[in-house]
Amino acid sequence: MSVSKESANSLQNAYSPSAGLSNQEALKLLFPNLSFLTELERMRIRAGNRIKGLLAGKRRSSSLGGSQEFADYRPYSSGDDIRRIDWNVYGRTGKAFIRQYWDEQELQVSLYIDVSQSMAFGHSDTNKLQYALRLAACLGHIALCGDDRISVRLFRDTIIRELQPLHGRVSSSKLFHFLADAMQQLERDSDSSSPAAIKKFVNMAAPFQTAAALPRRSGSAWVLTDAMFEQGIEETLISLTAAGQQVVLVHLLSPEELSPDLSGELKLIDCELGTGKEVAIGQKLLHEYRSAVAGFQNELKSICAARGASYIFVDTGVSLEETVRHTFLSSHVLNS
Repeated sequence: MSVSKESANSLQNAYSPSAGLSNQEALKLLFPNLSFLTELERMRIRAGNRIKGLLAGKRRSSSLGGSQEFADYRPYSSGDDIRRIDWNVYGRTGKAFIRQYWDEQELQVSLYIDVSQSMAFGHSDTNKLQYALRLAACLGHIALCGDDRISVRLFRDTIIRELQPLHGRVSSSKLFHFLADAMQQLERDSDSSSPAAIKKFVNMAAPFQTAAALPRRSGSAWVLTDAMFEQGIEETLISLTAAGQQVVLVHLLSPEELSPDLSGELKLIDCELGTGKEVAIGQKLLHEYRSAVAGFQNELKSICAARGASYIFVDTGVSLEETVRHTFLSSHVLNS
């Protein structure tokens, strides 16, 4: 593929950065391979049903309007614009019918990123939190380039940070700066937190229980999480679905979690609760662990299927480009 840097350069020039990161640093933090931006601009977030939005866009909505895509006929009524009468039909039937068209509007895309303590697990090149923020940058840029509208919320036990809705390709600069700043700040918080200072967060539904945490209009909601909660996963899907969202649950795990390289007498610490447990790790226990992880993935997949949500598993050991190009496209949540 021939690499064009035009998109990356235009985004760098569009930045109005806050103190800390320069334009180039923010982009490189989120996109180690800047040429991938060009490829993302050709993709679109898939919307399965007709949608309703606020602004004109490129999506077919459930409302009828003035686009050029034909929807249906209806009988002429007094006061209708006679320019919309189909005279060919009138010539065949002797009756006047009005042509109706689908109104084209934008898709509302809501990105929810789990920033709880367990998301910080993983080596620097497989860290789940960094991976999730980079995925959000990809998804947000795809949406904005497709004339869709996006919002971003970072959550723990509450929504801790929020980016108000953005629209238009030029807004990608604000999105990238928000995510890059969050990445640096969350890394600093994680490094400075002592086990005693960690706030216990075991109920995923907690941050979604307020109306302000939910999208105000129907659209597509993406939840990026490692799903390491004692409860609340299904309740979260119910809340988002009730808010008119087509939900995509992106389940991230690191290679160290999928196949841990551990052996001997160890004390394992729960990074969310701060509690520990001494265990003797051998091949039998590792086999049981891998079976439990696979069982948990299947359970999440079943919960999503029952609630009409899409489930996508992501191994953070796989490159970001491969996840977007293959995993997301093959799951039919993106169109190329």
